[in-house]
Amino acid sequence: MRWVVLTGGPNLNYDALVRELSPDDRIICADSGAYHAKQMCILPSKLLGDLDSIDPDTLSWIRELKIPLEVFPVEKDMTDTELCLRSIPSEHPVLLICSLTGRPDHVLSNLLLSGRLVEEGRDLTITDGSTWIYACKGPASFRLNNRKWRTSHEREKLAVSLLPLFQEVTGVTTAGLRYALKGRTLIPGSSFSISNAVQKNAKDIGVDFTGGTMLIMVTPAV
Repeated sequence: MRWVVLTGGPNLNYDALVRELSPDDRIICADSGAYHAKQMCILPSKLLGDLDSIDPDTLSWIRELKIPLEVFPVEKDMTDTELCLRSIPSEHPVLLICSLTGRPDHVLSNLLLSGRLVEEGRDLTITDGSTWIYACKGPASFRLNNRKWRTSHEREKLAVSLLPLFQEVTGVTTAGLRYALKGRTLIPGSSFSISNAVQKNAKDIGVDFTGGTMLIMVTPAV
Protein backbone atom coordinates (compact mmCIF):
# COMPACT_ATOMS: atom_id res chain seq x y z
CA MET A 1 0.00 0.00 0.00
CA ARG A 2 1.23 3.46 -0.90
CA TRP A 3 0.64 6.44 1.37
CA VAL A 4 0.11 9.89 -0.10
CA VAL A 5 0.70 13.15 1.78
CA LEU A 6 -1.13 16.08 0.20
CA THR A 7 0.04 19.53 1.26
CA GLY A 8 -1.03 23.10 0.54
CA GLY A 9 0.50 25.59 -1.87
CA PRO A 10 -0.08 26.81 -5.42
CA ASN A 11 0.21 25.35 -8.92
CA LEU A 12 -0.59 21.67 -8.56
CA ASN A 13 -1.40 19.87 -11.81
CA TYR A 14 -4.77 18.41 -10.81
CA ASP A 15 -5.35 16.46 -14.03
CA ALA A 16 -2.02 14.65 -13.80
CA LEU A 17 -2.43 13.98 -10.09
CA VAL A 18 -5.89 12.48 -10.50
CA ARG A 19 -4.47 10.12 -13.15
CA GLU A 20 -1.63 9.16 -10.83
CA LEU A 21 -3.66 8.40 -7.72
CA SER A 22 -5.08 4.94 -7.14
CA PRO A 23 -8.13 3.82 -5.11
CA ASP A 24 -5.68 1.77 -3.05
CA ASP A 25 -3.68 4.83 -1.96
CA ARG A 26 -4.10 6.00 1.62
CA ILE A 27 -4.18 9.80 1.63
CA ILE A 28 -3.31 12.15 4.49
CA CYS A 29 -3.85 15.89 4.12
CA ALA A 30 -1.49 18.31 5.81
CA ASP A 31 -3.61 21.30 6.85
CA SER A 32 -4.60 23.27 3.71
CA GLY A 33 -3.73 20.28 1.54
CA ALA A 34 -7.37 19.38 2.21
CA TYR A 35 -8.35 22.19 -0.18
CA HIS A 36 -6.62 20.35 -3.03
CA ALA A 37 -8.32 17.09 -2.02
CA LYS A 38 -11.67 18.83 -2.22
CA GLN A 39 -10.91 20.32 -5.64
CA MET A 40 -9.87 16.92 -6.99
CA CYS A 41 -12.86 15.14 -5.38
CA ILE A 42 -10.51 12.94 -3.35
CA LEU A 43 -11.56 11.61 0.03
CA PRO A 44 -8.61 11.65 2.47
CA SER A 45 -8.18 9.18 5.30
CA LYS A 46 -7.17 11.89 7.75
CA LEU A 47 -6.40 15.58 8.13
CA LEU A 48 -3.38 16.39 10.27
CA GLY A 49 -1.95 19.76 11.25
CA ASP A 50 -2.38 22.93 13.27
CA LEU A 51 -5.24 24.23 11.06
CA ASP A 52 -3.61 27.63 10.66
CA SER A 53 -3.92 27.73 6.86
CA ILE A 54 -7.02 25.70 6.00
CA ASP A 55 -9.98 27.82 4.86
CA PRO A 56 -13.32 27.61 6.72
CA ASP A 57 -15.24 26.06 3.80
CA THR A 58 -12.72 23.24 3.42
CA LEU A 59 -12.67 22.59 7.15
CA SER A 60 -16.49 22.41 7.13
CA TRP A 61 -16.26 19.91 4.24
CA ILE A 62 -13.85 17.77 6.28
CA ARG A 63 -16.14 17.82 9.30
CA GLU A 64 -19.29 17.11 7.28
CA LEU A 65 -17.63 14.00 5.84
CA LYS A 66 -16.47 12.99 9.34
CA ILE A 67 -12.87 12.65 8.19
CA PRO A 68 -10.64 12.12 11.25
CA LEU A 69 -8.79 15.21 12.46
CA GLU A 70 -5.48 15.16 14.29
CA VAL A 71 -4.84 18.70 15.53
CA PHE A 72 -1.45 19.98 16.72
CA PRO A 73 -0.49 23.30 18.30
CA VAL A 74 0.75 26.06 16.01
CA GLU A 75 3.96 26.36 18.06
CA LYS A 76 5.74 23.06 17.46
CA ASP A 77 9.08 21.66 16.28
CA MET A 78 7.98 20.19 12.93
CA THR A 79 6.01 21.39 9.94
CA ASP A 80 2.63 19.81 9.30
CA THR A 81 4.19 18.05 6.31
CA GLU A 82 6.88 16.40 8.41
CA LEU A 83 4.32 15.39 11.04
CA CYS A 84 2.33 13.64 8.30
CA LEU A 85 5.37 11.91 6.84
CA ARG A 86 6.59 10.68 10.20
CA SER A 87 3.14 9.35 11.10
CA ILE A 88 3.39 6.81 8.26
CA PRO A 89 4.84 3.34 9.00
CA SER A 90 8.37 3.28 7.61
CA GLU A 91 7.88 0.16 5.49
CA HIS A 92 5.38 1.86 3.17
CA PRO A 93 6.30 3.87 0.04
CA VAL A 94 5.22 7.52 0.19
CA LEU A 95 4.21 10.02 -2.48
CA LEU A 96 4.50 13.60 -1.24
CA ILE A 97 2.29 15.92 -3.30
CA CYS A 98 3.39 19.47 -2.66
CA SER A 99 3.87 22.81 -4.36
CA LEU A 100 7.28 23.33 -5.93
CA THR A 101 6.59 26.99 -6.68
CA GLY A 102 5.19 28.23 -3.38
CA ARG A 103 6.99 29.54 -0.30
CA PRO A 104 10.71 28.93 -0.86
CA ASP A 105 11.33 27.92 2.75
CA HIS A 106 8.68 25.19 2.58
CA VAL A 107 9.83 23.97 -0.83
CA LEU A 108 13.47 23.72 0.25
CA SER A 109 12.52 22.15 3.58
CA ASN A 110 10.51 19.43 1.81
CA LEU A 111 13.36 18.63 -0.59
CA LEU A 112 15.92 18.38 2.20
CA LEU A 113 13.50 16.39 4.35
CA SER A 114 13.03 13.87 1.55
CA GLY A 115 16.77 13.27 1.51
CA ARG A 116 16.91 12.81 5.26
CA LEU A 117 13.99 10.36 5.21
CA VAL A 118 15.50 8.25 2.43
CA GLU A 119 18.70 8.07 4.48
CA GLU A 120 16.53 6.66 7.28
CA GLY A 121 15.38 3.91 4.91
CA ARG A 122 12.16 5.44 3.59
CA ASP A 123 10.90 5.20 0.00
CA LEU A 124 9.81 8.73 -0.94
CA THR A 125 8.86 10.50 -4.16
CA ILE A 126 7.81 14.15 -4.52
CA THR A 127 5.59 15.66 -7.21
CA ASP A 128 3.38 18.62 -8.02
CA GLY A 129 1.93 16.65 -10.94
CA SER A 130 4.32 18.17 -13.49
CA THR A 131 7.76 17.67 -11.94
CA TRP A 132 8.78 14.36 -10.35
CA ILE A 133 11.57 14.18 -7.78
CA TYR A 134 12.98 10.84 -6.65
CA ALA A 135 15.04 10.76 -3.45
CA CYS A 136 17.70 8.02 -3.71
CA LYS A 137 20.45 6.72 -1.41
CA GLY A 138 23.42 4.88 -2.84
CA PRO A 139 24.36 2.35 -3.83
CA ALA A 140 21.40 2.51 -6.18
CA SER A 141 20.27 1.79 -9.71
CA PHE A 142 17.41 4.04 -10.78
CA ARG A 143 15.45 3.70 -14.03
CA LEU A 144 13.14 6.22 -15.71
CA ASN A 145 12.13 3.95 -18.58
CA ASN A 146 8.46 3.45 -17.84
CA ARG A 147 7.57 5.94 -15.17
CA LYS A 148 5.21 8.78 -16.09
CA TRP A 149 5.73 9.42 -19.79
CA ARG A 150 3.54 7.57 -22.21
CA THR A 151 5.46 8.28 -25.42
CA SER A 152 9.10 8.70 -26.46
CA HIS A 153 8.19 12.21 -27.65
CA GLU A 154 7.18 13.17 -24.11
CA ARG A 155 10.40 11.72 -22.70
CA GLU A 156 12.57 13.64 -25.12
CA LYS A 157 11.14 16.93 -23.82
CA LEU A 158 12.23 16.25 -20.26
CA ALA A 159 15.03 17.85 -18.28
CA VAL A 160 16.77 15.43 -15.91
CA SER A 161 18.80 16.95 -13.07
CA LEU A 162 20.90 15.19 -10.45
CA LEU A 163 21.12 17.08 -7.15
CA PRO A 164 23.53 15.73 -4.51
CA LEU A 165 22.46 16.25 -0.91
CA PHE A 166 24.56 16.58 2.25
CA GLN A 167 27.77 15.05 0.82
CA GLU A 168 29.42 13.93 -2.41
CA VAL A 169 27.62 11.38 -4.57
CA THR A 170 30.11 8.90 -6.01
CA GLY A 171 30.34 6.56 -8.99
CA VAL A 172 27.61 8.28 -11.00
CA THR A 173 27.00 6.62 -14.37
CA THR A 174 24.07 7.54 -16.60
CA ALA A 175 22.26 5.71 -19.38
CA GLY A 176 20.14 7.21 -22.14
CA LEU A 177 21.01 10.82 -21.32
CA ARG A 178 22.52 13.25 -23.82
CA TYR A 179 25.43 14.29 -21.59
CA ALA A 180 26.75 10.96 -20.37
CA LEU A 181 28.46 10.48 -17.03
CA LYS A 182 30.68 7.52 -16.19
CA GLY A 183 31.93 6.99 -12.66
CA ARG A 184 31.71 10.71 -11.84
CA THR A 185 31.60 12.28 -8.41
CA LEU A 186 28.96 14.98 -7.92
CA ILE A 187 29.45 17.72 -5.35
CA PRO A 188 26.61 19.47 -3.48
CA GLY A 189 26.15 23.06 -4.59
CA SER A 190 27.53 22.53 -8.11
CA SER A 191 25.37 23.09 -11.22
CA PHE A 192 27.38 20.49 -13.17
CA SER A 193 24.57 17.91 -13.30
CA ILE A 194 21.62 20.24 -13.91
CA SER A 195 19.31 19.98 -16.94
CA ASN A 196 20.48 16.89 -18.78
CA ALA A 197 18.22 15.57 -21.55
CA VAL A 198 16.90 12.21 -22.72
CA GLN A 199 18.51 10.85 -25.88
CA LYS A 200 16.21 10.29 -28.84
CA ASN A 201 14.99 6.67 -29.04
CA ALA A 202 16.86 5.69 -25.87
CA LYS A 203 15.81 2.25 -24.61
CA ASP A 204 17.44 2.39 -21.20
CA ILE A 205 17.26 5.64 -19.24
CA GLY A 206 18.63 5.82 -15.75
CA VAL A 207 21.33 6.53 -13.20
CA ASP A 208 23.58 4.22 -11.21
CA PHE A 209 25.70 5.44 -8.32
CA THR A 210 27.73 3.88 -5.56
CA GLY A 211 27.38 6.24 -2.60
CA GLY A 212 25.73 9.34 -1.23
CA THR A 213 22.19 10.69 -1.36
CA MET A 214 20.68 12.68 -4.20
CA LEU A 215 17.50 13.92 -5.76
CA ILE A 216 16.75 12.86 -9.33
CA MET A 217 14.52 15.61 -10.68
CA VAL A 218 12.55 15.13 -13.89
CA THR A 219 10.65 18.09 -15.23
CA PRO A 220 9.30 19.34 -18.57
CA ALA A 221 12.02 21.38 -20.27
CA VAL A 222 11.04 24.97 -21.10
